[in-house]
Amino acid sequence: MKDNPQSSLKSLNIIHLGITIGTILVVGIFYTIKNQSGEIIQSTQGMNVFEYLVPIFGIASFAIAYYLGKRKLKKLDSDSDLMSKLTAYRSHSLFIWAALEGSAFFAAIAFYLTGRTNLILYGAMLVVLLIYFRPQKTRISEDLNLNGEELDKLDF
Repeated sequence: MKDNPQSSLKSLNIIHLGITIGTILVVGIFYTIKNQSGEIIQSTQGMNVFEYLVPIFGIASFAIAYYLGKRKLKKLDSDSDLMSKLTAYRSHSLFIWAALEGSAFFAAIAFYLTGRTNLILYGAMLVVLLIYFRPQKTRISEDLNLNGEELDKLDF
């Protein structure tokens, strides 16, 4: 089967959907397990080290993934064919999604260990950010600087 831009974009959408659903399930499972044990603590009691680590880790991992991905996309030649551009975009997207997913898992595990509600909220915000970075035709066009002809090939 010949790989074409439409099938590449469809597979990228399926991968994103799988990562998003898996992350939602993991965060939800950690919340449910901790909620059923009745050990959830409101964040009014003293600070915990995880309340600093989770946001710092989330922001740092996302920023690094985004920067490295953008740098890789800028190295692409404008003469490259559409499939090589989409392959670079796929690796860029996977890198960002992995950073967001890992940060959400870290937030869920920290919530499970401490019972602090704000940690699960950090995980939920990371899931929302993961959903925001879904593959869209407009975002792909902007990131890859596609011309009109290449943009038309992405329609499915």
